Amino acid sequence: MQNASQPAKKNTSRIISAAVVVCGVFVAAVSGIVLFSCDKPDPKSSEQYETATTGKAELLCDESIATFMQPTFRLFDSSYNDAAVGIKAVSAREAMTQLFGTKARGIVIARGYLADEDSLLKANKVPAHASTIIATDALVFAVQRNFPLDTISLAQLQRLFSEKGVSLKGMFPQLKTEPTIICPDSYSSEYGNLLLYLTKNAAPKHAITLTKNAAEAKAAVLSNPNAIAVGYLSQFARETTLKMLKIGFQDTTGSYVRPKAVHQSYIVMGKYPLPIKIQGLLLEDRRNLPWGYITFLRNDVRTKEYFLKNGIVPEGARFNLIPDEE
Repeated sequence: MQNASQPAKKNTSRIISAAVVVCGVFVAAVSGIVLFSCDKPDPKSSEQYETATTGKAELLCDESIATFMQPTFRLFDSSYNDAAVGIKAVSAREAMTQLFGTKARGIVIARGYLADEDSLLKANKVPAHASTIIATDALVFAVQRNFPLDTISLAQLQRLFSEKGVSLKGMFPQLKTEPTIICPDSYSSEYGNLLLYLTKNAAPKHAITLTKNAAEAKAAVLSNPNAIAVGYLSQFARETTLKMLKIGFQDTTGSYVRPKAVHQSYIVMGKYPLPIKIQGLLLEDRRNLPWGYITFLRNDVRTKEYFLKNGIVPEGARFNLIPDEE
């Protein structure tokens, strides 16, 4: 264990139609990333014969989204018989470490660079890795249906995790005891995104119970009525026994956005403050098999439909939204 509102009138928005369009083919506590020089591949190697849809490669996938992404991986496998792409699920931190060390040719991950990773690039005057956004998920806070809170503000979450001595019980008198905050371990993308959004990359000041993985975090909140699980919309969108806390926030214009239901339509409209990009990062910026694989995940109409049906936002899809404000 580590030592993490305004009332809102109801606001709903319905996705009336979603046309999916193919657009063309942690801080110091976690250390160990080493940046090696990115040597060009040996022209005599067999890699020179691979294309965007033929050859053999292994990619790494953030384990927090690996199960969710698996059906899209199978779509590529069934579409290109001359390509053999293995996907290995590892922690987000491990995926980044392998990419920085040129041990991985590409990764699929649900977070951006942490502070030390970004600093390492800058210190070595190395550009950011070639990246492709595949879909937009969201960082969420899931609780049981009878949990006393429905809403919270982004500012309150930031205070909770970044200021010593702040508690949810102190903010919300209706809470009889301090809730247990549950999150996958410090190598996970959930934990990394908590740092990026809520603590400015500093160690959290509020106690967090860390679990081995996202499945254990979900199981923990299902069994504990006084728990709050940090996770992704893709993990909880179809979980009927839990609810996700609505989060109010100030937008870039300074206007307050009232808490809305955690839903893909509000992510599209920019009315949820914690969007998470699922993206592919590549070791080499060229049109080889890893590039072809990541591009497929972004562009294939079937992958877009899969993301849409499972509650997150496909990249490049077109939405016709009709807001229904009550």
